[in-house]
Amino acid sequence: MSNFFIRSAIWMRYQSRKIFRPRTVTNRGLRIFLGDHASSTYARSIYRDSHEAEEREIVLRNLADDDTVLECGAGLGLVTILCCRKIGSDRVHTLEANPALESVLRKNFALNHVSPDLQIKLVALEEGEEDFYVDEKFVTSSRFGSDEDVGRQQQKVPAVSLQKLLDSIRPTFLIMDIEGAEVDLADSSLNLSTVRKLCIEMHPQIVGNEAITRVVARLVEQGFTWQLRESKQDVLFFSRAA
Repeated sequence: MSNFFIRSAIWMRYQSRKIFRPRTVTNRGLRIFLGDHASSTYARSIYRDSHEAEEREIVLRNLADDDTVLECGAGLGLVTILCCRKIGSDRVHTLEANPALESVLRKNFALNHVSPDLQIKLVALEEGEEDFYVDEKFVTSSRFGSDEDVGRQQQKVPAVSLQKLLDSIRPTFLIMDIEGAEVDLADSSLNLSTVRKLCIEMHPQIVGNEAITRVVARLVEQGFTWQLRESKQDVLFFSRAA
């Protein structure tokens, strides 16, 4: 089949999905339940299979069979499921701060026959409770609020210490997509001794370029190399030798 016909089929599938708004779709063998998010504008990224495309590509290319994954920010669980399929559910630990996504996550895990360790908690430097701003557009929910927030609901959510997770899970691959909270990686008290690979989506539009620069500088200081050819747009990949 020529590329023209393949592109045409993909375009027609996308247009059909936009019209009928299915609550469950299958992309490249991955079954994705959207639930009420099917009526949102962000559903289009799922319908055209662009949601977390950069993270999926980077993680799949660099994930090894003997890795242990700690994922901060599960979202709908796409990256989580791919990790489980490649290395087994028992080696994948994932956290999501938004309590509204728990049922969707568990549904997606069941649809894809995986069972990672899931915690519905915010990842922070300290344990306790943190403010979390839940957006109708779930991908922009964050612990960072602003005076310009419209339609975001502020609520208290349980927080778990990132260092405690690192110490107990001892991950070799750390994945982060937590809408600005990646700035915690710049904290000098964090011990990342077991981590050999990081895939991080940076959010300079939330925390600013200087904060992102501090994160990168701290990682380089700890022996990580920023792999430019592996990184895609704001999704950065770092690695260091064992």
